[in-house]
Amino acid sequence: MKYDAKKILRNLKERLIEEQIKIVSTDLNSSNSLTVAVSLSELKRLKDRRHAQEAIKALSTTSDVSVIAAIKYLVSIEYPVSFKEIDHLLKRSERVRKEIGNFAQHMSPEDGCRLISMLLEDRSSAVKIQTLKQLEKVRCDESVKRAKKFLEDEDLKVKLESIRVLLNLGEDVDEKIITEIIEDTKLPFEIRTSALKIFVEHFDNSLPLLRKMAESTYSKMNSVAISLMGKFPCDEVWNTLKAVISNDSLPSETIQSALKSASSACGDHKEIEEMAAKYINYPSKSLKMAALKVLVSVQSQNVEGIIEDFLEGKDRNLKLSVIPFVEKYPSNWNVNVLLESLEDDDEEMMEKSLKVLGRLKIKDERIRNGLFDHTIGVRVQTLKALISSGDIDVETLIEFVRSDLEPIEIKIEVLNGIAKIAPQRLEEFL
Repeated sequence: MKYDAKKILRNLKERLIEEQIKIVSTDLNSSNSLTVAVSLSELKRLKDRRHAQEAIKALSTTSDVSVIAAIKYLVSIEYPVSFKEIDHLLKRSERVRKEIGNFAQHMSPEDGCRLISMLLEDRSSAVKIQTLKQLEKVRCDESVKRAKKFLEDEDLKVKLESIRVLLNLGEDVDEKIITEIIEDTKLPFEIRTSALKIFVEHFDNSLPLLRKMAESTYSKMNSVAISLMGKFPCDEVWNTLKAVISNDSLPSETIQSALKSASSACGDHKEIEEMAAKYINYPSKSLKMAALKVLVSVQSQNVEGIIEDFLEGKDRNLKLSVIPFVEKYPSNWNVNVLLESLEDDDEEMMEKSLKVLGRLKIKDERIRNGLFDHTIGVRVQTLKALISSGDIDVETLIEFVRSDLEPIEIKIEVLNGIAKIAPQRLEEFL
């Protein structure tokens, strides 16, 4: 019987999705390109595989929006297009040309490599970068040779992407090419830190350079370097991290990075709790949260009270950030704050609170406030909360399924609930 209930549930969901696909697919015949694009995007979300020919047809429309939606749909179903079917797209806008490289992994080896080869010769750096990413999925020897030539490209973003891809493919890249970028103070921060991340990922001797960059006077550079230290053993980085965390005159971004790395590399170090605790009252909200996460990781006895303080405060973003922690520290006060938030009509606050209340199986009449007249996200989380706590009857759930007005997301969640509390009632929908 348990197996039959699962089978019935699966069949009912599939039927719901099929009905939705039929409704959505009627818009593929629209003369409005935006309508076609929305329809293809929705069909992709529903994991439909039956409208490849309509998507192929959309590839020839004049609208970039519908062409890109068609590409994404066809790629999602791994449709094996031929080069002949898409070669006209090589003359389209940069936005389209960036997308068509995704076809390569589902084409014949010959066509896929030909497409990648042509895109790597594109005039746009953005297209080249996006195409280089495809080499990790479709290795083409000629294109790998072309990627190696990009190591001398004037566009540093293209150069960096070629470095990353070649290293991921196991090709040799002279580390000096990367370190010269990292140490060039005239280059933009984003370029230097991207190179630093690649260097740490692929070269074993990266810690000395990280220590050097951690002493940079440019806070964004030293913050990234310090954050990457979390990948190393504690005894190799603790002294550096401790010196940063102990110096409260440093930029909050730098201290935050050190706290995260210390938590990752040295989570059981006896000094971490005391060092993190002093930043709970620091002005920076992101630093407060970094400190709280450290205290949670070391199971500090002060966490519950800190959560209460953050929830009681007036800062909405801080409240949103701390709500998930209530699941682990569900005091009566903390739980009641989440219940009270359900009466404020702040959709994001409601959705996050309901998710926690559902996992805690809390029963409270205020949870029902989210059943109607709210976003689908809030309504789904409300149903989950009521179902997990057993605070909704099967007849109410059946009404949702039978309604012609309810969206598919709600009906699927309701079917899950019926399968959980009264699986035998699923047979009524066969």
